[in-house]
Formats: sequence, structure tokens, C-alpha cells
Amino acid sequence: MASDTDRLVADYLGRLDRELRDLPRARRRELMEEISGHIAEARADLETENEAAIRSLLDRLGDPEEIAAEARGRVGVERRGSALDIVGLVLLLIGGVVLPVVGWVIGVVLLWISETWTTTEKVIGTLIVPGGLALPLFLVVVTASAETCSGPTEGPLTCTGGPSQAAQVLGAILVIVLFIAPLATTAFLARRRTRALATA
Repeated sequence: MASDTDRLVADYLGRLDRELRDLPRARRRELMEEISGHIAEARADLETENEAAIRSLLDRLGDPEEIAAEARGRVGVERRGSALDIVGLVLLLIGGVVLPVVGWVIGVVLLWISETWTTTEKVIGTLIVPGGLALPLFLVVVTASAETCSGPTEGPLTCTGGPSQAAQVLGAILVIVLFIAPLATTAFLARRRTRALATA
């Protein structure tokens, strides 16, 4: 059974392997063997091997994304951004509004086939407010249509079926959060794309 320290090393090497996927196979294998060997030697030199010591060792090696970016630079492999990246970001944000459900799904597909973002970033783009801005807009419409008002042509209206004042406040907060979250996610992915292209 693998120990916690073995799992930390395996996770690190797995991340590195994924980041190196666009390198030539021979160079990728060589670099993985080099890093694995370095980790094995450093582990053997540890007085006490525990989770903190292994985390410190891996931190000294560097982030897998940065190692991969440096390796790509050495062999002349560029991580190219695509116009489809931009289309994907736009559809993640407003695709569900323009083409209900389908537009957002297309955005997710473009996100996952892109080589620009890491797996973690793709998961964030997929799971934080599925549907993008479509969900908060849908909630606004549903809430507005839940209340019906009637009365004489000239005189006060009587409205029924609407949510209580507390529910209205909570609903407004929820809509604001659901509105801000996809905007923040799109901005995050756009920044990560810029960074990935700059370090490629």
C-alpha cells in the first residue's frame, strides 16, 4: 500500500507528465527519468522522510508547469494559443444565453480540447457556475414571473405569489454571486492563457 509520501511524489510526477505532453516523446521520457531519479536520490538523503520533508523537496524542484515551460523553450516547442481559445471563453460566459445549453456545452468542449490550460484550470472553467451567465439570468426571469399583480386600471395593484422579503434578499445575493462567479472564472482563464503563452 502506497504511503502518503509516495502519493505526493506520484501526484507530482503525474502533473509533470501531463504538462510535458506536447514535448517530443524521447525528450519527455528523458526529462521524466531525470526528475524521477533526482527525487529518488534526494529522498535517500533525507534524515527523516515525512510529508513535510517531501513537500519541501518537491517545492525546491519547482512547479511542474514551470519546468515544462522551460523544457519547451529549450527544444523550441511553443504552446500556441488558438482563436478557438477565445471563442471557448466567450461561449463559457454567454453561450448559454445565445444558444441555450448548447452554446455553453460547445464552450466546455473547446476548453477541454485546448492545450492552453491545465486540467485543473479546465475543471474550474467547467464546474464554476455551469451555464455561465445563463443561470443567473434564468433565475431573474423565473423570480419575476412568480409574482402576479392585478387590480383596477386606476388604483393600487394587488400582487400575490411572490417570495417573502427575506427570500427576495437571499435571492438577490444568490443572483449577484452567480453573476460574478462566471465573470471571475473567465477573467482567471484569460489571465492563465496570457501567462501560458508568455512562458511558452
